[in-house]
Amino acid sequence: MNTPQDLTEEQIKLLPTEEEIKKYEELGWYISPVVIPEKIIDESLKGAMSFLNGKVDFKHPDIKGPANDSNDGKRTLTNNEFASLQKKEIKDLINYPIVSAIAAKLSRTEEIRLFADALMCKFPEKEQNSSAFGWHTDKAYWPSCTSNDMLTAWIPLQDVTIDMGPMIVIENSHKWELDDELKKYCAAGNKDLQGLESYLEQSKKNYKYIPMTLKKGQLSFHNGNSFHASSVNKSNLNRVTLTIHMQDKKNEYKAAYNENKEKIIIGYERMCRKDSNGNPDYRDPKIFPVLWDGKL
Repeated sequence: MNTPQDLTEEQIKLLPTEEEIKKYEELGWYISPVVIPEKIIDESLKGAMSFLNGKVDFKHPDIKGPANDSNDGKRTLTNNEFASLQKKEIKDLINYPIVSAIAAKLSRTEEIRLFADALMCKFPEKEQNSSAFGWHTDKAYWPSCTSNDMLTAWIPLQDVTIDMGPMIVIENSHKWELDDELKKYCAAGNKDLQGLESYLEQSKKNYKYIPMTLKKGQLSFHNGNSFHASSVNKSNLNRVTLTIHMQDKKNEYKAAYNENKEKIIIGYERMCRKDSNGNPDYRDPKIFPVLWDGKL
């Protein structure tokens, strides 16, 4: 757990200003300056590639529900949630103080808890579309969360150029109502990225795509309700990124049901302890540890 005392004076100067926080609240996304030292990123990449080759550092709970792909050499995209429970370098990056400090500033909270992390690798792909990650909002997958101020950090472990299939956020989309028509396009597994564009040209004429083309050491944040996706990696380099989903202090569990009135159970809830009422405990320190505690 990090506190304000864990930040250096130089790091405090790199935190978002009030003007930048208001801009994030308006647009639904934020890009930091270079805030993570190159050495830490390089160590994280080394650990990530070791992990993809099957080497883990920690015993961890059985991961059922969340993605936990194996790298069989044939995939163009691997997605491993809760890699921080399995690999030291990934855990260290998540716990780097300025990451959760920026999250706390942007969401105007004194506490940030982990909700999940995802190590993703897009391998070079020239002819197919299998590594595209479809348009979606994170919150659509978290119907049992009460807070609309949850946010996600996206940390590339190398420079990300436009040909590497960077994450793309649709500006202001966190304010959209997720109606039945829009829900049709809200699926990370939907490789057809053009389908949503046709809808937007009819219904959201002023939409704007923001590609997260970042330098090593930068990270981006987006609101849990912001639409985002990524296309294929057409470069000659692997595109390795760490996604960190974070809870603000006020987030709690609420029961959610599908159209058939069946209770929805998200994958993370299968891993955490239960509270006194038998519900998933979103404060379980083993699965959802506090990353930041303190007022900035």
